[in-house]
Amino acid sequence: MMSLTIDTKKRKFGRRMDTSNIFDYFSSKSFTFSKEILSRYFLSLKTKPFVILTGISGTGKTKIAQIFADYMCQHLSDEEKTDRIAFVPVRPDWMDNRGLLGFYNLITDRYVTEKILRLLIRAENDPDNPYFVILDEMNIAKVEYYFSDFLSLMESRTHDRPKGEPLILHNQGKAIEPSDNEEPIPERLHIPPNVFFTGTVNVDETTYMFSPKVLDRANVIEFNGVRLSDDKTRAPDGPFAVKDGNVLGKLYDTTETFSSQRDYNNFLSITDNGDNPLLELLHILERHNLHFGYRVANEIARFICHAGDSIQHFQIDDALDIQFLQKILPKFHGTRGKLEKPLMDIFKFCCDIDDEVDINVYLDSQDRIADVRFPRTGKKVAIMIKDLQSQGYTSFIS
Repeated sequence: MMSLTIDTKKRKFGRRMDTSNIFDYFSSKSFTFSKEILSRYFLSLKTKPFVILTGISGTGKTKIAQIFADYMCQHLSDEEKTDRIAFVPVRPDWMDNRGLLGFYNLITDRYVTEKILRLLIRAENDPDNPYFVILDEMNIAKVEYYFSDFLSLMESRTHDRPKGEPLILHNQGKAIEPSDNEEPIPERLHIPPNVFFTGTVNVDETTYMFSPKVLDRANVIEFNGVRLSDDKTRAPDGPFAVKDGNVLGKLYDTTETFSSQRDYNNFLSITDNGDNPLLELLHILERHNLHFGYRVANEIARFICHAGDSIQHFQIDDALDIQFLQKILPKFHGTRGKLEKPLMDIFKFCCDIDDEVDINVYLDSQDRIADVRFPRTGKKVAIMIKDLQSQGYTSFIS
């Protein structure tokens, strides 16, 4: 099918906007996200095609995923975009993967298809282009019930088996036609590495908490800041931003589709004089039996290496700070007795100090929290410690 060519230059508010620039593209859609958040989202998907967006309702979690997918597919016609992007509201009654993959109906002798299954089949037949799945309100049903196959099979990819293990769809033979004008559904289907999953999360009494199995396999980006356009205290963009804003065609690399020990070795090659904060944090968490495994270390390393290639003024501490926040902290939830000491140790690690510290001094002063080595992680940890002290319980996702 022929692609629709479009003019990527648009004029808005008296200046010429370049819609190949991700920041301009979002502005052209009248949505404003910080350059750091957009850069973090892009690099997180590039590192691993599963990202969770969490935070209070109405902060733009769904919109950032939708507009990002539109940005990546902007050269396509509306019909072609529909083939490449699947927006799926999760239902609270999902107890298995039929809401995503459909099922074989023995009565009608047909396979009942779902939107995501069709997208997976198209993606497998079109390996050079990215496809996008947005699972809206992902935790309104238990994620492990309907998404566990995806989580496990995405981890089964190795260098000698880049496709990993397949999904088993049915055992009725290949020529199962859902309708007269559609392609047959295969018995088995691999999850194509060019499919990028984003789940949005709201936390209230109607939703479920994520298990460590889910959080361990994703980058978790929190959306809790609300700054209106006339807010004089609105924070300026931070230094963590992609170089020229043009990330079209840079999301998916067909030669490297999963993290490995090689990513960690590449990370070690760019650390300063053997300084390895990732290893230091691992040893801190080991003392409390809360440490992470090889997969997390490799994925953090992969993110940092991608950041080194993509970020304009790259500082390794900035990238590490973001990954500690997105990959390490999300699994922390529990009581004061369980978490107060390890969280305080993490906070001292972020501040690069050994002495006891009053977290209120840092929370009450933006200048003080900005001065610490890992300010994003430090601020979130301080908030979690405050919750422990006032409520006796805390959770990263709240």
